[in-house]
Amino acid sequence: MDVFPSWLLSTPFILFSISFILLIHLLRRSISPMASATFHLPPAPPTLPFIGNTHQLLTKNLNRTLWQLAQKYGPVMLIHMGSKPLLVISSSEMTREVLKTHQESLSTRHSNEGTKRLTYNLSDITFAPYGHHWTKMRKVFLSELLGPKRVGWFNQVLKMETESVINILSSNPVNAPVNLNDLFLKLMYGVVCKFAFGKSYREEPFKGLTLKEMLDESTVVLVGSFTDMFPTYRWILDKLCGKNDKLDKCFANLDGYFEMIIDEHLQTVGETSEDEKDVVHALIELSQKDSEFTKDYMKALLLDVLVGAIESTFMTMVWAMSEIVRNPRVMQNLQSEIRRCVGSVGRKTEIDASYISKMTYLKMVIKESLRLHLPAPLLFPRDCSSHCQIGGYDVFPGTCVVINGWGIGRDPRHWKECPNEFYPERFENMEVDFLGNHFEMVPFGGGRRSCPGMKPAISTLELSLVKLFYWFDWEVAGGVKNEDLDMEEEGLLGAHKKSPLCLVPIKHKWEN
Repeated sequence: MDVFPSWLLSTPFILFSISFILLIHLLRRSISPMASATFHLPPAPPTLPFIGNTHQLLTKNLNRTLWQLAQKYGPVMLIHMGSKPLLVISSSEMTREVLKTHQESLSTRHSNEGTKRLTYNLSDITFAPYGHHWTKMRKVFLSELLGPKRVGWFNQVLKMETESVINILSSNPVNAPVNLNDLFLKLMYGVVCKFAFGKSYREEPFKGLTLKEMLDESTVVLVGSFTDMFPTYRWILDKLCGKNDKLDKCFANLDGYFEMIIDEHLQTVGETSEDEKDVVHALIELSQKDSEFTKDYMKALLLDVLVGAIESTFMTMVWAMSEIVRNPRVMQNLQSEIRRCVGSVGRKTEIDASYISKMTYLKMVIKESLRLHLPAPLLFPRDCSSHCQIGGYDVFPGTCVVINGWGIGRDPRHWKECPNEFYPERFENMEVDFLGNHFEMVPFGGGRRSCPGMKPAISTLELSLVKLFYWFDWEVAGGVKNEDLDMEEEGLLGAHKKSPLCLVPIKHKWEN
């Protein structure tokens, strides 16, 4: 039996369908408010019928391409991804207008069918529309997941998992290279899963898939696909591409995994001490006090924790380590500061935050790494909910607004000393930070929708780097000079390092 009737696949029907879709598309464009000459529209590169500017954006690295286009069309630029208008912001001044001046109109994140499904109809905090529900969920996230009770547990987990990494490296054969991509990913799964679930990441498959495989699938779904560029025709394109079936399978796997975790915790929630209660325990207790806090809300927040923390922090660690090792001067200065602040005490007791607070050069190194290598080079897109003006240009409801954080962090107007080079000392006399108060660098966003997991991410990065450079000296594998380390980016958004970071750890020889 054929999946489609023969007339549906006939040439006349296909030609008629294409012509009809093109006609509807042109009619919609002609009656769009942006077609009126009475409005002051942002500059835009020429578009092609139906596909818009998509042909210009199918490049190796989207954030670089958008930055190059912005040099020609300006810091507020309108492009079309298919039929979807996309406003690209490429300066700190315009970023301030988006994240602060017009945050009432631009506080809702863009979502697609995949995000709606995986977040239980936008029940989380990453994609929930700005409003009462989002405000409530953010309070839950900050108080129950990142509040004082959980911070102690998180620090305990981070201490154990980083110590495990040091033990692995210490037992590594002399002069043998280590794939730090694998090691850092293992570290992040260990930290996040132990913090959230109370036990380390389990390799045992669930329905034939490991948690990593499920999260990789989920990330692809959350990012979206080409069918999102054509909202009017998405329903038929999704069906033809089989996207709905893939989404159903992805959701079923992830939902089943969360069900299993929650059911296991329900059996032990009353027997676990306060000091050892993890995120799931905290959410279960909250649901028992607040009947409106459903199990779907729990699952949506767990997805935020897993997707938002593991991949982004892992890649930030890879880039930071790469930049430090590639610059021997920076590595030497950093090691000198770490070993001076910690002293011989670190060889006898655990290194903690009291030592890290004194390390000013470490903080400059982390700032510089985040300036050049954002967790997301293009910040989460936002949907305009009401008419506003950005840079004097009219922006209409339904327009998707995206900030090119990668380009802003390299803007030579603000970063005058070699903006594309890794130079931590630039922050010695600069007050710019990544907390969302300054818009010259926005690795964690800003305004109401800034990343709530910024503090644990920075704590993880700081403690990991301190231990790695306290105990070891580092060389690039294969006899390659440190300065020649491959730094090529990979992926449409350029967030990943193309080649794995393989280094040789050399246990430091103490003078005494």
